[in-house]
Amino acid sequence: MEYIRKFNTYNDDDLVLEKLNIKSLFDVFKTTPNKRLATIIVGSLLTIFSATQAIDYINRQVIKPIQKEILIDSVSKYKEPSELHLSQDGWDHIRNEEKLRLKAYDLNDGHITIGYGHAQPETSSKYKVGKTITKEKANKLFREDVNEAAEGVKRMFRQWKEEGINVKVTQNQYDAMVSIAFNMGISSFRQTEFVQKIKKNQLDKAAELIKITGISDDFPGLETRRLKEYEIFIA
Repeated sequence: MEYIRKFNTYNDDDLVLEKLNIKSLFDVFKTTPNKRLATIIVGSLLTIFSATQAIDYINRQVIKPIQKEILIDSVSKYKEPSELHLSQDGWDHIRNEEKLRLKAYDLNDGHITIGYGHAQPETSSKYKVGKTITKEKANKLFREDVNEAAEGVKRMFRQWKEEGINVKVTQNQYDAMVSIAFNMGISSFRQTEFVQKIKKNQLDKAAELIKITGISDDFPGLETRRLKEYEIFIA
């Protein structure tokens, strides 16, 4: 998809919707307005418009006042990813999913895991199966690992922006992505089809892909976690 870089390049409203591949979504929204659709539509608009320009665009549409209100409210929810920080809900979600294990264990995935999902390669880990750590140490490792995942997600968006790809996200979308990156590792996370849809700003398709991202026969238990991350992403 070629990203439109200048607001005044396209002053035909219908052409804007076609270029962003959201005309059908907008038609549905006019018939059955809801906040989830509004979030997807606005997210696409913000790839080519500033917040002020997006609001101006919305105000030009021939739709009901309540529909404009829902769309304009969604504009304020989108931020530059580099400006976001993991919310307290995001921290709590990851902590609850990882659970605390003070004794090192082996999941037969080539890593030794301890604390709140802190994993190191088996060949280089300083933790051996059965070794224990304190809760304070587990919390320290958790903070470091989450911050590393969060920074990895931000770095990805910064690199895209340098390529001319401007994607803005909501706090919930960012929280969900950090959780998945923490679970998979930032390198594996960036290679997923889910991330490729985010890069193309196909947020509705990206949301659905969360449900299967990183799930395999070896880790079927991730299905429940991914469903929670999906709900966070679309909230």
